[in-house]
Amino acid sequence: EVYQAEGVFINSENIRIGTVDIIEQGNGSNFRLHLDTLKPGSYAMHIHEKGSCDFPDFLSAGGHHGLREDGSFYGDFHPIYVKNELSQYTGKLKKYNETKFLDNIHLSPDSNFTILDSDGSSIIIHESPNGGKRIACAVINKKY
Repeated sequence: EVYQAEGVFINSENIRIGTVDIIEQGNGSNFRLHLDTLKPGSYAMHIHEKGSCDFPDFLSAGGHHGLREDGSFYGDFHPIYVKNELSQYTGKLKKYNETKFLDNIHLSPDSNFTILDSDGSSIIIHESPNGGKRIACAVINKKY
């Protein structure tokens, strides 16, 4: 079975700003990210331990998912960078579209590293590459 999941990013005003499609592959999962309205710059992005995105602060998502012995987390993405690049076709800022792979993040309910456990998971985007305020959130749901 191929395990897949998806989510819709909302901002602190509960406005849809993008999507994520996730597919488990080998020892981890690919995250295909589409973000529409983030300003150019760098942002931290992490998987959080609960599938809840109560705006405006998204604190309902809990802490980071997957604590390792060294204090880091399995669910930490490298900071994402939104370019300040105009489309040659529309003249507007290009949207953020990228696929990221995370080791040891699984969708299979049989895995110890699943992000589709009983209380779910979410992806949080923070205001800077070092974290800070939570500015966007997507609840991760199994794709059928």
